[in-house]
Amino acid sequence: MEIAFVVIALIALVGFRQWLLHQRRMMIHRERLIAIEKGVELAPVEQEIRRSNWNIQRFLLLAGLVWISLGISIFVVLSALLAHPQQEPIPQGIQWVGIAPVAIGLSHLIVYFVGRRREN
Repeated sequence: MEIAFVVIALIALVGFRQWLLHQRRMMIHRERLIAIEKGVELAPVEQEIRRSNWNIQRFLLLAGLVWISLGISIFVVLSALLAHPQQEPIPQGIQWVGIAPVAIGLSHLIVYFVGRRREN
């Protein structure tokens, strides 16, 4: 019962936050319409959108570093398991599975650095 209450509370919190964001956007829209009617110079909308959106560059950097550390740790753990014999043999070369997450992380970092250059 407690889990259901927590899930419902989280859903309500997310819904309320979305409602607040929608109300803020509606207020900005009304202000812009009134400014247009009065002939006042308007601020660019891109600045308002940039402030409200997630910082994608930070997310790409974080995701890239997480994938790289995950891949390296998989490689190290599987290499250590292969170094010590067990009752059930592990296939040789399985540690190279860790290269895939490292590659995904590197691609995230490449996109991060390319995007950062475009912003400057």
